[in-house]
Amino acid sequence: MLHTTVLPSSTIPTWNQQLQGGLWKIASCACFAGINGIIRYLQGGSPSPIDITLPVCMIMFFQNLFATGFMVPVLLNHWKDLRRTQYPGLHLTRVVIAVTGISLWYLGLYYLPLAKAVALMFTGPIFTIIGAQIWLGEHIDRNRFMAISISFVGAFVILRPDEMLFATSNSGLGLAPLLPLMAAIAFAASKLCTRRLGRYGESPGSLTFYLLVLMVPVSLVPALIYWQTPSLQHLPWLILMGALATGAHYCLSKSLSIGEVSFVMPFGFSKLLLSALVGYIAFGEFSSSWSMWFGACIIFSSVLLLTRQPHSRPQPQPLLKKA
Repeated sequence: MLHTTVLPSSTIPTWNQQLQGGLWKIASCACFAGINGIIRYLQGGSPSPIDITLPVCMIMFFQNLFATGFMVPVLLNHWKDLRRTQYPGLHLTRVVIAVTGISLWYLGLYYLPLAKAVALMFTGPIFTIIGAQIWLGEHIDRNRFMAISISFVGAFVILRPDEMLFATSNSGLGLAPLLPLMAAIAFAASKLCTRRLGRYGESPGSLTFYLLVLMVPVSLVPALIYWQTPSLQHLPWLILMGALATGAHYCLSKSLSIGEVSFVMPFGFSKLLLSALVGYIAFGEFSSSWSMWFGACIIFSSVLLLTRQPHSRPQPQPLLKKA
């Protein structure tokens, strides 16, 4: 049985808040692009490969461990606020989903070129928007729907599903493209949990803190199976990953607590350009494919369309809950 509760009008972001949410989203994408580059390097994907590579699960665990260490000042200054939450189950669910998504994503980065893996992740907004409409009751007007649709067109131009469909087994990809796709679904579910917690009044600092702290023990489980003690050569990169992860998750939480999921989502396509820049500078990777850059231009135009025309303030939407 379902019943509805109406969200108060104060939960509907203003236009300025929506734009701020988009900028925070871009900042989080910049941090994630840096993390992707480090992951590629630690797994031996650099032109000047590292002496000893690290397994994916080890990289994920130490990233979470050092990221949590950067949150210690927040823990000490706001201990009473951070340790009290009325939604521990939703926090834990969000963490399990996030760890699953990260594991799939890191494996995708190992088997696929950086630009290809990032492009495949752009299918995630499809699942995010469906979930935002059903679970969060967010309003999507015509202008926003057009912008999101154009973004999807750009993403499919980059993906070239015709090439994937008729690719031969000699391509070496196999089922590897499914890894970013499954990661995209997991990340979409995690974003919806973040938005729900933000509506419940959880602060960005609290969202970041519980995510990172709970991810340490959860990610430790697979790390123990493939344990490999990092060397001094690994530590600076793992620490930098922790710092970038803290910044990325804080910016993402800030974005989703200010703006609606369906609005800030297209700004996530900036990750393609930022990741391409990291790939070019760090690994000498440059995609000469017309579909890659033509699709990126389509996506960029959709973001411009989204930001040029302010949306009218919608009426409160019913939020469906199970009785």
